[in-house]
Amino acid sequence: MENQTSPNHFENFIECVRSRKVESLHCDILEGHMSAALCHMANISYRTGRKLVFDPKTETFGNDAGSQPISDAEVREPYALPEKV
Repeated sequence: MENQTSPNHFENFIECVRSRKVESLHCDILEGHMSAALCHMANISYRTGRKLVFDPKTETFGNDAGSQPISDAEVREPYALPEKV
């Protein structure tokens, strides 16, 4: 059962996209990006089966070529972003 005292961040995000009122977000956009990135990094490390060193400035795994194909994976349709947005 969902905790009714905590905000529904996904619903809030969709509402803000529709209204275009960034000031209505429950949290900063960068905080959401960092939260999602942590999950993606853990998944990439799990899939490669090894410890990875993350460079926060470039948001890559440095010279670890084995991890890049996963982090640079092509997105399948219909989830791919158009060339021009």
